[in-house]
Amino acid sequence: MRNARFLFVLAGCLVLAATINAASNTTPLTVSAEVVSNCVIATSNLAFGQYDPLAENSSRELDGAAAVTMLCTRSTSAAVTLDAGRNYVGATRTLAGTGQHVSYQLFRDADRTQEWGGGLAGIQFVSEGIHKAQQVTLYGRIPPGQEVVSGMYTDVVTATVDF
Repeated sequence: MRNARFLFVLAGCLVLAATINAASNTTPLTVSAEVVSNCVIATSNLAFGQYDPLAENSSRELDGAAAVTMLCTRSTSAAVTLDAGRNYVGATRTLAGTGQHVSYQLFRDADRTQEWGGGLAGIQFVSEGIHKAQQVTLYGRIPPGQEVVSGMYTDVVTATVDF
């Protein structure tokens, strides 16, 4: 038992001596990450419904709307533009079907006075961050009195977010 106590005291003294004689040194460690600007865009379909050029739409436009939703890295400056669609004729967007075309237009405002297209005709915004998607309404209008064959008319427009 005496030997055990002696060994215990000796071990404690060795640990204490090693601690007293121990040295240390420090150095900074730099930690970093680059957060990149990024955006995603989603749209709902714009379905005008039924267009009747003989009755209701002989003198009145047919209006519709769709949603455009953008989600970007916080404080990213971005612009959303629309192309002319797959069926444009000259400078006019058209819905194609049964060998004929129904003209239509897309707008940035509910009064349908500001066309939504490419370049400066796009919508500019600064992102509020990834937890707050930004949604805008896309307004569409088919002018009245277009004489075409009955049937389904469609177009595909590409929405692009540049950042």
